[in-house]
Amino acid sequence: MKLKNIKIEERMEHYNVNGLSIALFEGGQISATENYGLLEVNGDRKVNDDSIFSACSISKFLTGIIAIKLLEEEHLDLDENVNERLVTWKVPENEYTKNKKVTLRNLLSHQSGIKDPEGSFLELNSDIYFPSMVELLEGNSHYCKVPIEVQFEPESEFHYSDAGYCIIQQLIEDVTKKQFYQVVNEFIFEPLGMKNSQLNTTMSEVDRDNFSCGHNKNGEIVDGK
Repeated sequence: MKLKNIKIEERMEHYNVNGLSIALFEGGQISATENYGLLEVNGDRKVNDDSIFSACSISKFLTGIIAIKLLEEEHLDLDENVNERLVTWKVPENEYTKNKKVTLRNLLSHQSGIKDPEGSFLELNSDIYFPSMVELLEGNSHYCKVPIEVQFEPESEFHYSDAGYCIIQQLIEDVTKKQFYQVVNEFIFEPLGMKNSQLNTTMSEVDRDNFSCGHNKNGEIVDGK
């Protein structure tokens, strides 16, 4: 792979990026890969073809794919009140939901009227307790200390929302009666042969050698890596 008019190492240094892996797709297949840097600042583990990086909000894209697949199988409906199929937790009714209910279409497009509480949904710290999705939505966790509720009439405003996608995850789990990572494995990772990809919230000691550590914008490692 020849990258023209760009010096990757120079750009990595400028943006404090410690490790990077690039894949080139042609005709729907990976035709070339290149790896740069380290998986952990000041460490000795180099990035390679098997290195695993945190997907962060790319998981929203996977969530959308699963939602569409479940729509095709008629397990979900784009425009019905999501509370009709939510079981474990429901969107609290309030003055903003009187005229319009929250729908899957609203949640997917960040127009549900839900706004993430300030300071919520920080980096996952593997050294502390993993909350359930219900604990997150009820505001009973380190990552979200305020209950999630509708703050604007649905479809009236756009607010990029992690909480909205937490609701979609709970909806998927409630209708499939499976944990979210199991649904992703069944619908996406296994059919595509993505053996190095997973959504489990814990890592085995065997896996840790290939995992990249989390770093902040200054290139410093974050708590819990």
